[in-house]
Amino acid sequence: MTRRSGRLQSTHRSGLTFLEAILAVVLLSMVAITLSSAVSFLNQSQKRFDQRLGAAELANRLILQYMDEQDSLPNRALPIEYDADLYRWTLEESPVKFEFDDRVMDENNNLGSGVSLDRIKLITIRVWLGADSGGSRSFTASVPNVTITRLIDPLAFNNPDSLETLLAKPGGIEKLFESLLDGLEN
Repeated sequence: MTRRSGRLQSTHRSGLTFLEAILAVVLLSMVAITLSSAVSFLNQSQKRFDQRLGAAELANRLILQYMDEQDSLPNRALPIEYDADLYRWTLEESPVKFEFDDRVMDENNNLGSGVSLDRIKLITIRVWLGADSGGSRSFTASVPNVTITRLIDPLAFNNPDSLETLLAKPGGIEKLFESLLDGLEN
């Protein structure tokens, strides 16, 4: 403080000291790092979600393709390309046994109108991100994956074109009769 004409005046300068400037830069850097980490995490989460969605789309398409024409399924040894990623898949078929408490099945294992339940199959398709796209060669739960399970009656055609397609291809009529006979034998 200086004394001029009987009054005290302060010689205070407004502005930042060197230490305050350093502290401001450090705080801004910490905020920037936190924000960039959050944005990076969100981008990675979105990418994983998109890959899981791609696996779900492929699994659904494979189920539909299996129901329409089993012979047209892609080779299981090769990955399937979807968007920019490669996926692997497996298919499992297993018989289904129904148990009813309030209905009695006849001697041919038919229920009600004579429809046989022995031909019903449980189909499970599992699709996961392949090793070439950052996943794995065999299924592990740590990579984006989807499992779809569906009960299927091989003789119930899902759309009108399925029966026409089956009958139009070579050996289609024989295949239909084999399916019918298998249903009767079981």
